[in-house]
Amino acid sequence: MPSAELRDSVRPGTRSPDHPAEPLRTLDGLFSRAARRHPRAVAVREGPYTLSYGKADTLSAQLATALLGTEVQLGDPVVVHCADHRQALVAQLAVMKAGGVCVPVPRDLSPGQTRRIAAVSGAETVLCGRATREAWDHAGCRRRLLLDDPELWKRLGARSVDRALPRSAPAEPAYLLTAEDAGDRSSGHLVDHRAWHLAMAARSEQIGPAGRAVAVSEHPVGPAALSAMWWAFGSGSTLLAQPGGLVAGLDGTVAVFESAEYTHVLDTLARELRPPRPRMVVLVGAPCGPEVVARHVEILPETALRAEFAPGGSVLPWAVSMYRSGQSTPIGGSPVVGAAPGVRLSVRGVLGEDLRAGQAGEVCARGRTLPFDVIGDHSAPGGGGTLLRSGFSGRRNPDGGVELTGPARRTPPGERLVDR
Repeated sequence: MPSAELRDSVRPGTRSPDHPAEPLRTLDGLFSRAARRHPRAVAVREGPYTLSYGKADTLSAQLATALLGTEVQLGDPVVVHCADHRQALVAQLAVMKAGGVCVPVPRDLSPGQTRRIAAVSGAETVLCGRATREAWDHAGCRRRLLLDDPELWKRLGARSVDRALPRSAPAEPAYLLTAEDAGDRSSGHLVDHRAWHLAMAARSEQIGPAGRAVAVSEHPVGPAALSAMWWAFGSGSTLLAQPGGLVAGLDGTVAVFESAEYTHVLDTLARELRPPRPRMVVLVGAPCGPEVVARHVEILPETALRAEFAPGGSVLPWAVSMYRSGQSTPIGGSPVVGAAPGVRLSVRGVLGEDLRAGQAGEVCARGRTLPFDVIGDHSAPGGGGTLLRSGFSGRRNPDGGVELTGPARRTPPGERLVDR
């Protein structure tokens, strides 16, 4: 069963399992629609291996049926900890089809991290592979399904798919995105299907659809990989997974990186005689400093750059900055960002008061394209319309932009930030 805090945060059901509401507005419904239209199209290409839309949809339905058989209930958290993107896609789709909440975790975890993730989520089931199973030996999760075990798929293939699938709904949580603060405490952001749909649709409206492929160099289920995959699948295109770095074949595609990773990517590109020329680079996560923008323009002058500020281990952007080819680049100073569609940014004082332009405080946000609740962080407010805290200080400019100036002075643990 989920932790009490997660159980209290999950919204009351808006549908019965036998009559799913608006399935095409869920993430798994979006994928299934693409699978029905183009079953042989490649959903994931990872090195020499591919996984088609149709195959991924079929395998995930079989795995979702197995999850129901292990008593995964509506709203239950399920950890996804996979070593490759194909496994990770099938696992995430299965959890959603079963009406569960995906808890994606990065590949390399310490025992302490797995215990904290298990504790904050209350997850009892882990979908993993042989390379990642040992991380959960002492985390307290009762069930582990090895997705690279051929015997598992033989058993699943012999069973009929549960007719109650899919059990997902737009207003129900799709993901619990976990993060750790400096004190080794874990918290999680709950994101529903609808918020993810709206955020990815807003990105496509602003810069166009993903195109034929979206490339990532990150290992499975990191922020860049999650952001890239759902944008790609919403456009019916391919997730081009290249863990460990860029290789040939990126010309004309879109590449998605975590902001902190992109400095190293630029170092690699600078050493190439003919670096790949992606159509666009999208950065997610931490603020993108002016020096990174200037270096991008120097090395990839014809490639547009979109920087999405998504703090705290999140994926959905709070703020967006665009830099197109030929545009003058900022020199020095702190990053200045504007609110993403559907988001309201504010700068708050230590008591939660909304500060005027020019006053320094913590950058906060709320909006329909952001997580709807936070669990495990007792200094953060909960409930509907959650005011989210970025961990960054800043000040609002007279023109409405927000200048990010560094780490925020945090409210002491246990003291709540009051929304005034």
